[in-house]
Amino acid sequence: MESPFRASFSRLLRPRGFGSDVSEKILKSKITPELHGKRLDKAVVALLGKGYSRSRLSGWIRDGLVQLDDEVMQKPGFPVYEGQKILLKIPKVEVPEIGSELEPGILFEDEYLAVLDKPAGLPMHGNSTGDTQMSVANWLSHKYGPNLPIGQGAERPGIVHRLDRGTSGACVVAFQVDVFEDIQSQFAERTVGKEYHAICFGKPRFRSDWVERRLRADPRSPNRVVATNSTEGGTRDALSYWEVLEDFEGFALMKVIPKTGRKHQIRVHLTDAGLPLVGDPFYRAKNFGVGMLPEGCPDPDRTLLHAAKLSFEHPKLGPMEVESPYPPVFQQVLDALRRDCPVIP
Repeated sequence: MESPFRASFSRLLRPRGFGSDVSEKILKSKITPELHGKRLDKAVVALLGKGYSRSRLSGWIRDGLVQLDDEVMQKPGFPVYEGQKILLKIPKVEVPEIGSELEPGILFEDEYLAVLDKPAGLPMHGNSTGDTQMSVANWLSHKYGPNLPIGQGAERPGIVHRLDRGTSGACVVAFQVDVFEDIQSQFAERTVGKEYHAICFGKPRFRSDWVERRLRADPRSPNRVVATNSTEGGTRDALSYWEVLEDFEGFALMKVIPKTGRKHQIRVHLTDAGLPLVGDPFYRAKNFGVGMLPEGCPDPDRTLLHAAKLSFEHPKLGPMEVESPYPPVFQQVLDALRRDCPVIP
């Protein structure tokens, strides 16, 4: 098969400095006449909640982060009265510490965009605007400031495409609106080259194969998807190419090139082919488990799926390809398989 990736172009610049404030913020106001007798959560939304969802503000009330006349009030439905003082403590945004395992690496950076090396375990973004959990989105805002493009939503500043929380590897972010729109259109037109590597249980029936199996939400578990042959509403087309890179007794190192970008697509397609990913907490298969790994092999404690290569048209510089090296646990498991499991020619 001819490679879908263009000629390699690499460039590494010094990362920009951290500059945004992530300390706890305190907002204050007074209950206005039109809010007299209304619910506390409605007053917080109206007076202090710009940019935050009502559900998040209600959660902060229940967490004891709102004071009414200097007293903590944890009931969103509590009535408020004109003239009362209201105070909201916005929690500190969690950002990965410099040098920690959850700090994203930078594979490429210029004034237009960056290609990050996302670690497994770090979500791309929170569930809504104002979510203070550790994420790539909050890290980006902290590192590059508040003016990143939000074409994917205010909770996803700079983010052009997603990787699952448990997936590591290359992902691109944009610093300018026109660059964001350009790269996003490349993803929509499916001209971006994406190559993933996975360590799987099982024995591949073929050296390579195309999988064209539609996906739909699992009615028994809304966070999962399942493969289906149905073309009814609610199903989405999904196409993946996979190829065996290394074949061991009971395991395989796979290259996967998804031609569509559906939720959990690679994990579901490989599991459907009898090749579940090592460490996957959602898509497990009978007769497989981490206990099958060679003695002394580390427990991966993550899905062994890695975005190894990303190629696209840089809007200003032309074709480029960026590679992400295997993270330590991925490499350690692979080394153990190479050492202790017979290689199948």
